[in-house]
Amino acid sequence: MADRVRRPERFKDFLTEITQEKSVFRTYKDAMVFAACLGYSRGKRVPFDKTSEPINLQVFSGKFDEMVMNTIAIAELDDPFVMARNKEDEKIRIFEEYACGGLEIMENEVAQGKLAIDEGLISMIMGEEESDRILDEITELGRL
Repeated sequence: MADRVRRPERFKDFLTEITQEKSVFRTYKDAMVFAACLGYSRGKRVPFDKTSEPINLQVFSGKFDEMVMNTIAIAELDDPFVMARNKEDEKIRIFEEYACGGLEIMENEVAQGKLAIDEGLISMIMGEEESDRILDEITELGRL
């Protein structure tokens, strides 16, 4: 059973920049949760093999983090039994892949904009919040 959440190697520098250098997100976990929501909201799930230092699963122990992982997996598989202990690896993999997709979206959109990385990401977050895209997706998933 998985006890860690993998971080895609190709976004190692990007995650460091947005959490430590620019402080857009307080932690890698926060960045991964937002990225997974963004990836799911925009339908971008990206499998990956190469990983950087994983995040201990216990870091994702908050109710919101757990709800995000569960609802994305339930919606993806259309199966509420994905929350069972014996399906935890699959649920985490789905979360990781949507987070990878979200990180790709974030990196691409920031690169296309003319703003600094922190300003670009904050603008993106505000845009997602204003459109209620992510919140609507999560709210809809919660009804399953």
